Order: sequence, then structure tokens, then C-alpha cells
Amino acid sequence: MSGKTGKPSAARANLRTLADHLGLSISTVSRALKDGQEVRPETIARVKEAAAQFGYVPNIGGIHLRTGRTLKVCSILYAPEVGDHGEPGFLAQVEGMSNGLETSGYNLLVLVQTGQQAPLESVRKVYDQRLADALVFSRTMPMDERARFCLEKDFPFVSFGRTELQTPHAFVDHDDEHAVFDATLRLAREGHKKIVMLNPLGGLTYISMRMRGYQRALAEAGLPWNESLVYQGDLSVRATREAIVQLLQREPAATAFVCGNQMSMVGTLEGLSEGGRDTNRDGLSVVGFGGMPFLTLSEERVIYYYLPQVRVGTVLSNHLLALLNGESPEQLQTVLPYTRMEDLRVFRTHGRFDPSKLPPP
Repeated sequence: MSGKTGKPSAARANLRTLADHLGLSISTVSRALKDGQEVRPETIARVKEAAAQFGYVPNIGGIHLRTGRTLKVCSILYAPEVGDHGEPGFLAQVEGMSNGLETSGYNLLVLVQTGQQAPLESVRKVYDQRLADALVFSRTMPMDERARFCLEKDFPFVSFGRTELQTPHAFVDHDDEHAVFDATLRLAREGHKKIVMLNPLGGLTYISMRMRGYQRALAEAGLPWNESLVYQGDLSVRATREAIVQLLQREPAATAFVCGNQMSMVGTLEGLSEGGRDTNRDGLSVVGFGGMPFLTLSEERVIYYYLPQVRVGTVLSNHLLALLNGESPEQLQTVLPYTRMEDLRVFRTHGRFDPSKLPPP
């Protein structure tokens, strides 16, 4: 039924009302809304114009009943807590995923996993309750139980991080091994003999990749392995600051520091300052890694390996959509490189961090 303006109310607009208004069959309207190749471009344009005019939206409940699809994809994000080594960049990743899904017809559902929850719990919830058609999760382990569960259930997923499972699956990951290798080898070639490595504890795949990169670089540079130069533990600012102060007491000749994340980068600078060190005066080098560099209060030089999480989110969403369209998981395995910044201070304007000076995502 039409309102006073002669067009159906938005609440009542459906395929039949569009078809009646345009003098087309319901099947033609449906195919036109999906950009069907068998429908003429001018018909598609007419149908979409009418759909916009009438405020038509697909009946998701009806689609779910007919096809079993929810038209949702779910991202399970880990909420970093004080003292943990998670990165607070998940909002930028959500932005990238949302942008990537914008014209696909799929909506993004976000579930936040706390440190107290078992990783598999959220995945089971999505699968058992049919909350989404595909899934993204992070913090992968070599024999990740979430990936095994999804593979056994034939449930589409893209992991943010790699595993060592024999069955291929889609993933997006940072190239942590090469980035740490590159950073450490450059430091060695610059003359640093004692290079500190800061890494989190835990069995996550990327942690072992970082350590492999560090060890490979030492071997190539001809530097000996020194366990006292390796810190593995809490990478919060406070914990890293205390660890650096203690490390300098037992290894006063340490001159370079490869940090595990952004918080440990700040903690390292604070620890050096507390220990009476200055990166410029004492020829020290600090290397940080992350996807959303923030303002550090010091004016000391920091080398930074940058990978924007917005870009990660976009690639994740592209892989999800490709999976849902039948693409093989083997074709959806992407390792993203970091961009090396020689000195974060050049990205400041009037003493404040200026994101417009960053490399494009």
C-alpha cells in the first residue's frame, strides 16, 4: 500500500512492491539488485534507483530462512589488558574490515575476547549459534585449536597470523621474521655488538618467528648468541622499563634494543633514561614495531617498522569475501611487509605526532 506521496512506506517496501511499481517480475528485480549479468544495465539502474527511493532493504531474516546465510562475518578480537603483549590497534583493524565489506552486502560482527576466556569458546559460540557466515581470529598458535575446529567443521575463516597445521587455510600476517632479521642485521652492520631482543612470553606463532629472525641475523653478522641479552616476559611500559634498568646493570655494554611492540618501545626509552643513557649522546639505537605509532614524550631517535592495521583489516575482509565466493584457501595466504622508518621524529609537526606524514596504508 502506498502513502500520501504515492510510494510505499520504507517499512513495507519489498521485492514485490518494487516489482509492481516498475512493472517487472520479482525474479528480475532480485537479480538486478545483485547486479546479475543477465539483466540489462539500464534495468539494474532503474531497480536500484527505485530501491533507494523507497528505502528498500533486504529481509535478512528471510534470507537466513531460505539460504541459511546470515550475511554477517565475525571478527573475534583480543582485548589487550595491562601487562599483556596485545596491541591496542584493533579499532583500526575493525575500520579496515568495515571499509572492505562496505559494498559487499555483508555486515561485520565483532566479538571481544578477554584474557579470561578460552580462545575456542568464542569460535564455538559463532559456529553453534550461527552468528556469522565466516570468521576472523588472531593470536594464532602453531597447532591452533580454533583453526583445527573450523577446518573440521568446514567453516570459512581467515586467521590473522599463521599456524603450522598441515591443512592449508587462509591467513593474513605480518612478516615479523624478516622485519626482525632486517632490523638486527642492520644494527650489527652499524657496529652494534650487543643487541638486546625483547619478546613476549607465550606460544604464539609470531613470537617464534621473531626469535628466528633475531638468531639468523646474529649468525649472519658473526655475533655470538648471548642469552642475557634476550628478555622474554611482560611487555607493558612499566615491566619493560624495569627490565631495561636491570639488564643495563648486568650488560652495561648493550647499545641496541629491538622491542617487541609499541609499549615496550616506550618502556625501553624510559628505562634508558632512568639508567642515565641517551640515544643521541651514547650512540644507542631503539627499534619499535607496530601499526599505529603514537607520540612519545622523548626527543630521542626511534627506528620504527610500520604496518597500518587499517590495511590489515582491508586484506582480511577481502580474503573473507573471496572465501565466501568459493576461492581456494591456498590462494588467500598473504604476508604483509613492514615499512621501515629511520626516525620517528620526522613525523612530528610542532612537537606533536602528525599521521599525515606516515606512508600510505
